Order: sequence, then C-alpha cells, then structure tokens
Amino acid sequence: MTVINSNISAMRANNNSRIAAQGLQSAMERLSSGKRINSAKDDAAGLAISSSMNSQIRGMNQGIRNANDGIALAQTAEGALSEVTNMLQRVRELTIQSKSGTYSADDRSNIQAEVTALTSQINDVLDKTAFNGVKLFDKTGSSANDKTIAIQTGSASSDNVSIKLKSFDGTKINATGLNVQGSATTQAAYEATKTAAAGAQATNDANVKALAEAQATLAQKTAAGTNVTADADAVTAAQAAIDGKGTKTSNDPADANYKGSKLALSEKIAAQTSAEAAVNTSAATNNSTTLDNIDAALKAVNTVRADLGASQSRLESVVNSQTNNVTNMTDAKSRIEDADFSVESTNLAKSQILSQAATAMLAQANQSQQGVLSLLR
Repeated sequence: MTVINSNISAMRANNNSRIAAQGLQSAMERLSSGKRINSAKDDAAGLAISSSMNSQIRGMNQGIRNANDGIALAQTAEGALSEVTNMLQRVRELTIQSKSGTYSADDRSNIQAEVTALTSQINDVLDKTAFNGVKLFDKTGSSANDKTIAIQTGSASSDNVSIKLKSFDGTKINATGLNVQGSATTQAAYEATKTAAAGAQATNDANVKALAEAQATLAQKTAAGTNVTADADAVTAAQAAIDGKGTKTSNDPADANYKGSKLALSEKIAAQTSAEAAVNTSAATNNSTTLDNIDAALKAVNTVRADLGASQSRLESVVNSQTNNVTNMTDAKSRIEDADFSVESTNLAKSQILSQAATAMLAQANQSQQGVLSLLR
C-alpha cells in the first residue's frame, strides 16, 4: 500500500539512527573516561559495589600512611634510646675503669665528672625527644605517665596497632641509680672514747675530721662498758660535734643498761662520701652497686627498645598486608567499574557504521515518497 501520511520506513530508519547515536555516545564517553560505569544508569548494582570498594580502598590507603607515620615515630623513639644505651654503656665502661686500684682520688674525680655529664645528657635526651610536637618520654605535666599511642592502620575501627612508650623519669631509669642520691663507700673510720659517770649523759665532743668533702653518715658504732662496779639505769651517747670540712654526721642515741660507776663508750665513726646519681666512681669499693644500677638502667631501656622494635616490625607487616589488600581490591573494583577498551572500541566502530547506515536509509525512505508524484502526472 502506497501512503504519504505515514512513512514507516523513515520512522524506523530514524529510530535506528537514534539508537546508533546513543551507542556512539556511550562508547565515546567510556573511551574518553576509561570507566564502564559513569553514572548509576550504566550499572546501578555495579555502582553500589564499586563505591563501597572505593571507600575501603581509600581507608586502607590512609591506614598505610598512618602506619608509616607510626614507623617513623617508633624509629625516632628507638633512635633516642639507642643513644641513651650508648651513654649508659660508656658510664659502665668508666665504672669498670675506676674499679682498678691504680687510680688516684683525682683520677676518680675526673671519671665521676664524665659520669655526671653523661647522666645529665641522658635526662636531656629523654626530655626533648619528640615526634610532631609530641614528647615521647614526657616526665612532666598531665602526661607524665607511660603512654600508649594507637595507630589506625585500616578502614575498620578495629584495625589499629598500639605503640607503648614509657615515661623515663625518677620512677624509671633514675630509680635504677642514675639520678638519685645513693649511699656511698666508707672512706675512713675513726674511734672516739668518752667516759661518763653513772646516770650522766655522755656527749662526745671529740674532733673527728673526715677526709672527703661531702655528706658523711655515721655507719657503725660499738659501745663497751669498763670498770663496771655500780648500778645505773641508762646512759645516752650522742655525737654532738664533728669538726670536718664541709662534712655532716649523724648518730642515733645509744642506750645501755649497766652496773658500775663508769661506762666507757667507744664509737667508730665512719665518714661517707655522697654519691652523685648513685653512680659513684670515687672509690673502687663502690663500683659493685654502681654496676648493678647501670645494668638495671640498661635492662629498662632495652626492654622499651624491644617493644618499639616489635611495634615497628608489626607496622611494617601491616603496611605490606594492607598494600596487598589494596592491590587485590583495586583489581576487583577495576573489573566492575573500568571500561574494556577492546570492547568499547568495537562498540564505537559498530555504532559509527550503524549511525551512518541509518542516516543513509532515512534518506532513501524519504526519497521513496517522491514516487507518489508520478501517479499524479
């Protein structure tokens, strides 16, 4: 049937041309963006899945950066403690050196000066070591306790690694003998005897000169009664006057019950040299305690270094694991979201051909209407 009001062939050709144009547009968009899914209409389910994967990937990438920051923090702390270890080992070396009896008092004084400087530097290093403005071994203020730094290493809230840091202060390293007043070696002992009548208080006014210019504490005393012939209740002996340059002594009262007219109280007054930071190398006999103090400090530092090393190794493993997870998830997301250039190139060529063919057929369909005019001639 020949009609002119409805050109069905032209309509079909036009519809096919429109479809080809849509295919051509889609192929060009995918090829230009590199993505198969450019909007929800392209693949609604695929868009939801790829968006969720993208969130996880971004979270894991940030976790990797956090872990690397944690590694840097652990390296900073461990580096500081490494230097502290070196200084402690030097102090130990000096202590062993001073243990030799071939050194004079001046030699040991020089050794002690270096020990004092090293212990001061240890405190300075621990006090000033910081990462991004955060003091790692803070011993002042509200954070003067052991601290735990949590590192978020993944996209989930449970993905975290903790780095434990100890606050090295008087309760940590110093308590092991690096910054506290310690007992010292007895330098010399002196005897003084005072005789008192029965029932009287005996005060020892003997001048006892200490050899060391430091605090001295009476260490030992012995009392022996002689010429015991009468009864008495008690006798109190107290050290009242010690004539020593820059020296102080103390002696607890001694009570004694006796029978007799006289009591001779013999006291041994032991002068002691004060110890700087309980690391005192001024006398060879003091070095055993000093070595114990240093070994305890080294043990404390090594324990923290071991914890830091374990945390650092764990963070490195987290980085490796998360990097692998990111790679695998990115691969999965790519298969859903990214465009296959081989397929899209084929679709582009197909759409171009169909579009050109539809345009040609539309022209032919319009031309077919011209035959009706011949019937009217």
